[in-house]
Amino acid sequence: MLVAAVALSLSAGCGDEPSEPREIQALPTATSQAEATGVGALPLDRFAYQASLTLREGGGEDARELFVSTQGVYVSPDSHSFTYRTQLGQGEAKQDLVIVGDSVWYREGDDPWEKVPIDSERVTDLLAVAFSALKPNFLGGQEFERVRANVITLPSAEEFVNETRTYHYEVGPEGRQYLDTLDVGDEGLRAAQDLAWDLWLARDGSWPVRLQATGTVAVDLTVLETLELEAPTQWEILIDISRPNDPTLEVEPPGEA
Repeated sequence: MLVAAVALSLSAGCGDEPSEPREIQALPTATSQAEATGVGALPLDRFAYQASLTLREGGGEDARELFVSTQGVYVSPDSHSFTYRTQLGQGEAKQDLVIVGDSVWYREGDDPWEKVPIDSERVTDLLAVAFSALKPNFLGGQEFERVRANVITLPSAEEFVNETRTYHYEVGPEGRQYLDTLDVGDEGLRAAQDLAWDLWLARDGSWPVRLQATGTVAVDLTVLETLELEAPTQWEILIDISRPNDPTLEVEPPGEA
């Protein structure tokens, strides 16, 4: 879903013709989404995170690259802030969102902050594409728990990642079903060759500190054509969790920090 949504986002935010309106289901309130976040695999009261998707054409001097990222902070019980950024060639779009309790602020690019309803179209569009901690199964859910239960039986290497002691597991292609639930690979993930992904779990608590997945799309797909990317295209998903329970992490209303 994300890759297709990025195509729409870029066409709207980087000067192309506007896309057709999409029907977006109303999301739950900010409070209920924040409560859902705490049910996943992250037993943390607060943390910083960055999730990115990169698509790179196979070669040549004119090879293009798409980069999509969500960088944010979550503070229990109901405070979120993140920046969603997309970049394709010279085109770049950026959106920011801050949620504190039932109050929501949004801005696009360098425009002034606006206080908006949680169910406004701009917010629901953004929450639909950004891989943020507001996702109900953000690094969690049934499929993730199945993967975690399997990988902890595998050999691992102890590594220090994001200032956290971790065990590094090579998951392999058998975890593809969980990657599908992330909504970041779209048809490109299902058509990927050479799929490989690794998972770093905290030594204390086994919560996910880093997830990295790579693959190659060797055939032309509709979404690649929309983005004007030519196969073969390599993709990489990288998700990092940092500053676990750092007491200095705060989410403040814009202009009131």
